[in-house]
Amino acid sequence: MASIEMTANWPNATTLRGINDVIFDKWQERSAVGRMLFNVEESTQYREHELTAGGVNLMQQVSEGEQLTYLSNNEGFLQTYTHLDYANGFRVTRRMYRDELYGIMEKLAAELSMSADATEETILANHLNRAQNSSYTGADGVELSSAAHVREDGTTYSNELSGGGRRLAIPPKCLVVAPEEGFNADRILNSRQMPEDNTNAINPLQGKVDVVVWHYLTDADQCFLMADKDQHSLKLFTREEFWTDYEYDFDTSDYKVKGAFAQSSGWSDPKGVFCIQGV
Repeated sequence: MASIEMTANWPNATTLRGINDVIFDKWQERSAVGRMLFNVEESTQYREHELTAGGVNLMQQVSEGEQLTYLSNNEGFLQTYTHLDYANGFRVTRRMYRDELYGIMEKLAAELSMSADATEETILANHLNRAQNSSYTGADGVELSSAAHVREDGTTYSNELSGGGRRLAIPPKCLVVAPEEGFNADRILNSRQMPEDNTNAINPLQGKVDVVVWHYLTDADQCFLMADKDQHSLKLFTREEFWTDYEYDFDTSDYKVKGAFAQSSGWSDPKGVFCIQGV
């Protein structure tokens, strides 16, 4: 005997609470690449501050009986994260809700969730997309990718391809690439043999660095080597996680649904993020 589809079997199609469930079901399905790469922290206030410290150089050779030179960290640069609010929503007339045949409200609910996801991913990816744009600077007053970053003692260093300066032993965790270069990155880093010749030599890079394809990167000729989260300071502060609300409008009989979140992001220290041009 064939089953009969009843409204009780389709609660998401008949209630605003069900529409809310559709939104969050879709939200849970997202890949959230930005949150995988950034350090995520909760915030309970209007803005957050981070202060860098450093400036200690290499140790000096000491002769027998010679007094040590005692060094101390220098107070560094203050980075302020001021949270911003983001919101979107949709409104459906009672007549449309009553007469439509194609699950439009469920589709709109899914679109609202995807809008929130795309907004957050775009915001976070733009820190890398603008890595060489001097209009977007960090605590030291320099863009994320630069050969002229300023240390706390006033000297400079680079997180681009350049030589010289004190080396930092920060191993790369992942290579972040635009989708156009995903195949090449995977071929170079995950092939068992060297991908550039026919000698069958073992590829020394295999399994050493993860490939992360981020569809929100806009420059295929630019990629990023990133350290593990505890060795870089790309930061996402969440003031309010994504939330929704809904109501029935008495005067018009329309249904209104909205979603919103509040956050800020950026970096206080560019170490641990290495920009590569011309992939």
